[in-house]
Amino acid sequence: MRIKFINLGCKVNLNETENLKRACHQEGYEIVSEGDPADLIVINSCSVTHISDRKTRQKISQAKREEALVAVMGCYVDLHEEIMVDLLIPNNSKDQALELIKELVGEGPRQNEEFVYDKTRAFLKVQDGCNQFCSYCIIPYARGRARSYSFERIKKELISYLDEGFKEIVLTGINLSFYGKDTLSSLGELLTEIKPILGDNRLRLGSLEPHVISEDFLRTCMDLPGFCPHFHLSLQSGSDSVLERMNRHYSTKDFKERVDLIRSFLPLAAITTDIIVGFPEETEKEFNETMDFVRDIGFSHIHVFAYSPRQGTAAAKQIDLHPEVKKRRSKLLRKLAKENKEKYLDLFINKEVEVLFEENSSGLSREYIHCYSQTKKENNSLEELKVLKAENDRLIV
Repeated sequence: MRIKFINLGCKVNLNETENLKRACHQEGYEIVSEGDPADLIVINSCSVTHISDRKTRQKISQAKREEALVAVMGCYVDLHEEIMVDLLIPNNSKDQALELIKELVGEGPRQNEEFVYDKTRAFLKVQDGCNQFCSYCIIPYARGRARSYSFERIKKELISYLDEGFKEIVLTGINLSFYGKDTLSSLGELLTEIKPILGDNRLRLGSLEPHVISEDFLRTCMDLPGFCPHFHLSLQSGSDSVLERMNRHYSTKDFKERVDLIRSFLPLAAITTDIIVGFPEETEKEFNETMDFVRDIGFSHIHVFAYSPRQGTAAAKQIDLHPEVKKRRSKLLRKLAKENKEKYLDLFINKEVEVLFEENSSGLSREYIHCYSQTKKENNSLEELKVLKAENDRLIV
C-alpha cells in the first residue's frame, strides 16, 4: 500500500502531516513523493482564504484523476460539507487519522525502520484552536477553541525530533501566544520546562500576538542557548481604526512598544509580520497609515495578503473593496517591504551569522535570513560564517 501526502497551509498543518506520515511508515505503509503513483492520497487541507479553498479543490480533483483512494483532512473538511472523497478527517479527528486510514485500506505490515526526513527543522505543535474571533478569520470555526498540549506530550515529541537529528525546533500553534491560558501556565513556562531537553539546539517561535512580549518573556527566551532572535508578530494593519474593525486587541502604539522592547534586548532581532490590505471599507487614509507605520517599524520581512471574504465571518458582511484597489495597495506595500528588507540585510555585512544548511549550500540564519555559501556545505550542518554581501533577498556567506 503506497500512500502519498499533500500538505497545504500553515506550519501546524505541516507538523500534523509529518507526524501522520511517520506513523503510517511505522505501520508498514510505503510513503511515496508527490509526483509518484499511489494507492491512497492524503490531502491536509487549508481554508484560510478563498485562494486556499481553490488550491484544496484543485488538489482533490487532481487526486481523483489518479484513480487512487482519496482522504482529505483539515480545515476545509470542517467548513465544507460537499466533499465527495473516500475518507474525511475533520480537525477533531486528526489524532485518530492513522486508525481511520487503517479502517479504509487495511492493516500495514508493521516495521521498525527509521523514518528518513529531508528537512533540518522540525515543527512542534504545542497548541490548537483560537478564541480570538478576528472579524476576518474563519479558522476559529474550523479549529475550535484554544487548547494547550501537556508538557509531557510536548517533551515526548521534542525528544523524538532531537533523537532523529533535527537541529532546530520551531514551536507552532494556531494561536501560540495563548499557550497555557487554559491550563494555568504560559508560553514562558513551557520554554523553561523544555530548556533542559533542548540543550544547545536551536529553538524558533512561530507566529506571536504582541501581548506575549514582556521583559520576563524576553529574558526567558534569551536564557535558551539556541534561541533564534526572530519574532513574527501578527500586525494585520497599521491603522488603529482598521485594527478595531478587525477585532484585533491592541493598538499600533501597543505594537510599537513591544517591538521597541525586543530591540532593547536584541538590537538585530528579525521582526516579521503579516499585513492584510484592502480590508472592507479601508480608506486611502487608513492604508497610508499602514504604510507610515511599516516605515516606522522597519520590518525585516512582511507577508502581504489582499483581503479575502470568508463566509460566516463578521467582515464578510461589510462592503468589499474593488480588486484593483487591493492589487494596487498590495504592490505598494510589497515594494516598501522589499526596501525595508534590503536595509535589514545590509546590517549583517561583515558580521558573522550562524547558518543551518538545508540543501544546495543554502540555509537559514538564526534571524530567519536565507543564506547561501559559495563553498559546498553538507545538509543539516551548522556553521558560524562571515557575511560577504547581501544579494537577491539573501546573505552570501
